[in-house]
Amino acid sequence: MERYGLVRHTLRDGLVPGEARGEAMTTWGKDVQVAARGLLRRPGFTVTIVGTLALGVGATTALFGVFRAVFLAPIDLPDSEELVVVMETGSFGCCGPASGPDYLDWVERSRSFEGLAALSPGWFNLTSLDEAERLYATRVTTGAFGLLGVEAELGRTLLPEDEANPGVVVLSHGLWERAFGGRADVLGETLQIAGSPYSIVGVMPRGFDVPSPWGRTRRHEVYVPLTEAVLAAVERGSHSYPVIARLADGVDPEAAQADMERVMRELALEHPRTNAERSVRVFRIHEYLYGSVGRQLAMMLAAAGLVLLIACGNVAGLQLARAAGRESELAVRRALGASRLRLVRLLFSESLLLSALAGGGGVLVAVLAVGRLRSVLPPTIPRVGDVAIDAPVLLFALGAAMLTALLFGMLPALVSVRTDVASGVREGGGSGLAPGKERVRDGFIIGQIALGLVLANGAALLVQSYAALKGQEYGFDAEGTLTLALSASGPGYRSLADRHRFYEEVAQRVGEVPGVRAAGVVSKLPLSGGTNGNIQVAGQPPRSSEDDGPLVEVSSVTGDYFAAMGIPLLAGRTLEPGDSASAAVGVLVNRRMADEVWPGQDPVGKRFAFGDASTWLTVVGVVGDVRQWGVEREVLPETYLPFQQGWSSGGYVVARAAGDPMGIVGAVRRAIRGVDPMQPASEVMSMSARMEDAFAQRRFYTTLIGLFAVAAIFLAAAGIHGTVSYFVASRVRELGIRMALGAGSGGIVRLVVRRAARLALWGVGLGLVGVRASTSTVESLVYGIGPIDALTLVGGCLLLAGVALAAAALPALRAARVPPALSLGSG
Repeated sequence: MERYGLVRHTLRDGLVPGEARGEAMTTWGKDVQVAARGLLRRPGFTVTIVGTLALGVGATTALFGVFRAVFLAPIDLPDSEELVVVMETGSFGCCGPASGPDYLDWVERSRSFEGLAALSPGWFNLTSLDEAERLYATRVTTGAFGLLGVEAELGRTLLPEDEANPGVVVLSHGLWERAFGGRADVLGETLQIAGSPYSIVGVMPRGFDVPSPWGRTRRHEVYVPLTEAVLAAVERGSHSYPVIARLADGVDPEAAQADMERVMRELALEHPRTNAERSVRVFRIHEYLYGSVGRQLAMMLAAAGLVLLIACGNVAGLQLARAAGRESELAVRRALGASRLRLVRLLFSESLLLSALAGGGGVLVAVLAVGRLRSVLPPTIPRVGDVAIDAPVLLFALGAAMLTALLFGMLPALVSVRTDVASGVREGGGSGLAPGKERVRDGFIIGQIALGLVLANGAALLVQSYAALKGQEYGFDAEGTLTLALSASGPGYRSLADRHRFYEEVAQRVGEVPGVRAAGVVSKLPLSGGTNGNIQVAGQPPRSSEDDGPLVEVSSVTGDYFAAMGIPLLAGRTLEPGDSASAAVGVLVNRRMADEVWPGQDPVGKRFAFGDASTWLTVVGVVGDVRQWGVEREVLPETYLPFQQGWSSGGYVVARAAGDPMGIVGAVRRAIRGVDPMQPASEVMSMSARMEDAFAQRRFYTTLIGLFAVAAIFLAAAGIHGTVSYFVASRVRELGIRMALGAGSGGIVRLVVRRAARLALWGVGLGLVGVRASTSTVESLVYGIGPIDALTLVGGCLLLAGVALAAAALPALRAARVPPALSLGSG
């Protein structure tokens, strides 16, 4: 009766000889109908496959959406592929901004650019509104907007004639709407920026921003002229200006690189003291701004792709197992004249239907995942707000779904139709996979284990790296510390002495706030980069023109900064008011500088100077090392100057609170306004929050890879469990005979577990090859450890092997309980 039913269904489905070429589309549609009926008859099987693939497709699509928005999407500027960033290189490594005189020489001597523009981004105080506001802004050379190929939405941009009248300002679209309500009559109004009047001449279009290498995640809100006179007045050894340029017609970045190296060789001969060891790097602007983040996101996308590949292997194994139960059906169809090509098309139609359903489910998963990702993506990743499921992302989801159909559908289909018609009809099916088909399915399981080991090893190394990063010394105590940014600007703050008096009074007033234990002001916070310069050391031979001396970080401080930030004093004393006297300026140095500049000596009392400066600085104390350039950069030599002798007009207020630092924000703001209400504070954060932001990107990548690794291990376990379960179910008779012949429960368990162990061993071996091949990728992601850790690798191998044996345990125990009489009777 069963075979009669198969024949009847086969005749009804139309899988008979005589199909004409012109009927291909009609018969393909009939195949899809047959496949759909078959899937509806097995809802559990269908839901399992669709759910597994939808999760894989959805995760991969969501990561592609992030990758595309952050890295693949072009900069929204005309012909942006012709824009480049030109940065200087030197003994400090790569890459830094140019000096003003160097930039002017580049403009005059280079032959590869249609134009160049220098920027000077920073924080400005806007004081002409109802309440003073601190804005992120930039000074730009007047030809910058023409070079970028953009026009103002209202009014005009900065023009070369503004060199003679630099008191003009162009607003961002966002500031125009926020501060002026989008009024069209705003042109000609005056703004007080940094204490100087500027006339509004234009408003930029919505979404526009000058692409600054120093502002990947910030948007500029005002643009004011940076004149050639200002650039020429800067010392050639002072490097402060990022430079963007547009390539001339027919010039590529490689040719521009060679041209700029020629220019730098000329400058090195003319200015050996400042330019002897300097060269340049020319980057496409898109690569410079987003390249490092894009490469990291590409690795995350690849990890998601591995999980999808594991899911495809799992589903392919399920398809093969299901095909074993359909051997009679396929044999009958072959006996009635259906060609193997027709059977492949039928089975592949099922895969296409499953993939289409999985693709739809994957889009839904991706939409949900993207919403979640946008809320957890670190602020250090640029263009996070642009992440969305748009047409290219949907096309990617479609492509991923089609690829899964090929990966899990075609091979099982080709293997399954290799059915001997006579034996298939005679046996009635269900006797299990043929040896060749079993090997194919075993290959899928081995591949899943291997990929799972690669992901698990990478995740473990990232976790170790993150733990090492969190556990290292940073040189300060972030707990209980409040930080606020200030920029002293305006008519009353033209001189360093004026700014020093302001910051000194701010530190004093904040220190008197109830609940504040210590307060001070510093020119730059730890982990945020900073300013540096070369020094000459008293008592040591003068440096040659080719050697400017050690490069030293510079921070300016006033008040009780070191107590407020929790930086320990190791020797000597801290700074006192008299240390700022010009005749004998007292400074502090960190331990790294003491060890490098005066190895084996007591640095207290030693003297040094920056460059050719006439003012000698005297070391009065040594403080602990602080990481200034992020959590992953080594400590650099550093000196702390009295604010009156410093190089900065801006600073950060640091207050150590007795309790929650955010609880004193209101009182600290009032104390600052009491000194000068026109100097607004911004970037109000606890130092602990700043630390968390510094770790956010690495934490995000570590968590993501960890989740992928868990998913991979789960899928591998499910695949092994399914394989062993099918092995047991298809050999009930054989196992029963073994039991009847005295094999015993232990022997049956060993037989089943041995099979799983063999698959695990092959998978782990192949996985070790994959781990070795991925070392360069892993090395770019980890910090403080090598790309291969023996203990971690052994642990990963044992984990995967343990998972494989655990997944086989239940089917093995079930096999051991097979009643011999039932097995023998089934024959």
